[in-house]
This record gives sequence, structure tokens and C-alpha cells, in this order.
Amino acid sequence: MAPRLKRISLHGRRKTPSARDVVFRELPGHLSFINAMATTGRTLTSIMHPPGLAGISTVCKDMSFYVSPWSGEDHVTLYEELTGVIDEVDPALVVLDVFFRPAIDATRKQNRLHAFITPNTVIESFPHEQPYLGWLWKYPVSSSDRKGLQTDASTPVDIIPPNVTCTGPISLSLLTAEEQSPGLARWLARSPTVLINLGNLFSWTEDHATAMAQAVAAVLHERTDMQVLWKFRKAVVDAEGAIYGDEFASPVHPFLKSGRVKMEPWLDVDPTSLLETGHIVASVHHGGAGCYHEALGTGVPQVVLPLWLDHYTFAQLVEDVRIGIWGCRETSPYWTADCLRHALLTVLDRSENGIAMRENARRFGDLSRRDPGQYVAAREIAKLAASGYGS
Repeated sequence: MAPRLKRISLHGRRKTPSARDVVFRELPGHLSFINAMATTGRTLTSIMHPPGLAGISTVCKDMSFYVSPWSGEDHVTLYEELTGVIDEVDPALVVLDVFFRPAIDATRKQNRLHAFITPNTVIESFPHEQPYLGWLWKYPVSSSDRKGLQTDASTPVDIIPPNVTCTGPISLSLLTAEEQSPGLARWLARSPTVLINLGNLFSWTEDHATAMAQAVAAVLHERTDMQVLWKFRKAVVDAEGAIYGDEFASPVHPFLKSGRVKMEPWLDVDPTSLLETGHIVASVHHGGAGCYHEALGTGVPQVVLPLWLDHYTFAQLVEDVRIGIWGCRETSPYWTADCLRHALLTVLDRSENGIAMRENARRFGDLSRRDPGQYVAAREIAKLAASGYGS
């Protein structure tokens, strides 16, 4: 987060020379979400689950953890730390993450004016606000593969609470890809590129990595005009607790040597900046709300490989609004090389179906750029902060 905030500060001074830098307060690292998972014995592999009834036991077992993953003692430690920050800063407004419970408690205890910001859509946030118990029968349930009634890039609902503002995609894109990584930008410009990025938390198990390597090789054999940028971080241990080698990558070795595949443990360029280059022809991701909106806002078609919770909602949504495909639906959250190959070629296809997906994605990107979500959010935050109710 710190490097991103430095870029935001630099961007702010470019736009307004008198702007002050963002002040970053780092909370105790041992109380992070990832460490809380490790303390309870959870891994990213263990929390994966299939959609619908097949995965309901895992969802129910883990839901209380997602809402508040900290022990009572750690919760109080964070609460007191955040209370001190609020006292010192004396903010006009506190903007909160809906899952950061210690911050919510500290803010409300002090009766501070606050707002919530979330990448999730209205139906995930306010299902119980809908009339006639519509959340039971009318709308898709999170973690399910039920279809809702989609006419826009999110599920339309009957009631949006009056204090809710829908912003559209909020994306961090302050420097171009060329400014952030000239070498990577030059490589992207060589050929149309498929971006595989399953988020910052995901580590590749041997089974997942093997299937993807085989699928990538198959696609590149068929589409000789394409290349692949694969964000790859190997899982320390596999699902069975075993360390695995690099044999899984043998199908893509020829393409690594020729430069048509890049496998990088970390991307030095903000994902939105990559997508804005115009060289990314498909975004392959896990269905996280951030990845969905980054691709949506830049007009890039999507292949979604959901792993848990609301990933399945977004996987279904890309199909309903025809901007991509849910890859390996029948085997989620696991994959085969064949179903991955089919999903990738469907989005890249020169057929009428593939062209329609790309045109729909481009249309949503154009719509998003008319009034980018970050500016909509900034206006609302500024209006609340200037209201005087926080003092």
C-alpha cells in the first residue's frame, strides 16, 4: 500500500501543487488478515469451495471468520490503536472498509461522521432491503450460480437506500505502464496479450498451475499472434502439504524461451494501467470485485475462475451481461486444461460470439470512462467532509 500512496501523493501534487502528501499509518503487521488466517489454520486452499449447496458447509463455517477474523485480544489491540489515530487526526470524515470491524467500532464509539466504501455491488450489500423477501427468490445469492435479472454491469434492484451512491469502477491508474515499467510496456506492445492475474492473495497449487500451463501452451499453439503475461506465485505447499517442483511449467518452456510467455511473481505496474494500454485482449482472474471492475472499467473481456464466496456471483455476472465467460463452471474451484483452453479461446474467438463479447466489454468501458468511479467517490467524500457534521 505504501508505494501506491506515494504515487497518489505525486499525482495529487501534479494536479494541484499545493496538495499535501497522503499520511500513511501502518497498523501492527502481525494482526493482518493473512496472519489471522494462519493462526486459525486456514489456507487459501482450505477455504476454496464449489458454488451453491455443494459449498454451503464451508461458507457457513468460515463466514464468522471473514466478518471478524481477530481474537478478542487482537480486536481490542486494533481498536485502541485506531482510537488513538482518530484522536490525533481529528478527522472531518472517516471512510471505512465494511469488513474492518475494529475500525468501525472505534469510529462509532467516538460518534464520528463516517462512510463505507466497498467494491461489491448493491445486491451483495443490501439484499435484505429488497421488498417481498426478494433476496430469497428474485436475486442471485452470493456464492451461488443462480441467475438474476441483469440489464447493466450489476444486478438491478428495486430499492437502493437513500444514503447509498453507486460510483461505477474505482481504479488506481495514476501513471502509465510506460512510466511504471518501460521494459514491460515495450513487451506488451509486441502482440495482443492475455493477462492472468488471480489477485494478491492467490498462490498456485500444483494442480492449478499444471492445468493452466497446459491450457496456455494449447492456446498459443492455436493463436500464434498472441502472448501471455502470467502473474505466478507458487504455493509454499500444495493441497496435500507437499512441496512441488517446476515440472508443471514444461508445456510453456518453449514460449518462455521465445518470449511469448512472461511469468512474474509480482507486477510492478498497477493492473488498471496494464489494461489501459490497449494491448490486453483478455483478463483472466478469480472473480474478485476489484479485478472484475478493473476489467469492466477498461473495456477488457474477462475469463473468471472463481474460488470462493462472491467470486461466483461475478463469474455469473460476466456471462449474464455478455462481457466474458465463467471458466470451468462444472469443476470450480478446480480446473482442467481442456476447460481452460475452451474458456480462453471462446473469449479470443473471431466468431460472432467472441466479437459480441468484446464489443459489449468495450461499451461498458466507454460508459465507465465518462465519469470514472474514483471521481464520483471523491466528490461524495469531499461533500461529506465539508458538511461540518464531523466536528
